[in-house]
Amino acid sequence: MGKDVNNHSHLVETSRKILFNAIQNIRGGVQIAEIGRLIETEAKKSGYTVIRNLTGHGVGKSLHESPDEIPCFYDRFNKARFKKNSVVAVETFISTKTARAYTLSDGWTLSGKDGSFVAQHEHTIIVGDDVPVILTESNEIWN
Repeated sequence: MGKDVNNHSHLVETSRKILFNAIQNIRGGVQIAEIGRLIETEAKKSGYTVIRNLTGHGVGKSLHESPDEIPCFYDRFNKARFKKNSVVAVETFISTKTARAYTLSDGWTLSGKDGSFVAQHEHTIIVGDDVPVILTESNEIWN
């Protein structure tokens, strides 16, 4: 593991813990917006904000499928629910300040315009009636 030269290990650890908690609450029938609320609430309790223009998503034959958005914030207009046996990528985008990411000229790198730092974690899961099956568990982000 690299050295934390900017002293943001708390940010990274917070993002990891929030993802773990979010995944533990996902079941078939749970409203997607409620998982966003959980992520945003936990980030705010820790003194952080969430990136509002990046989201998790469904996964299938292509990388991005329905549900199109699993936001890190509460969206009262999002009435969609997790479907049992669906595969989704749940992601956290936890920021020290900014709420928006911008794509740099290389077309790939994302950055905030205010010098914020962001921690992003994700797992791809199968939604069930109980705790989801984590398909990407071998990435060992909780070890």
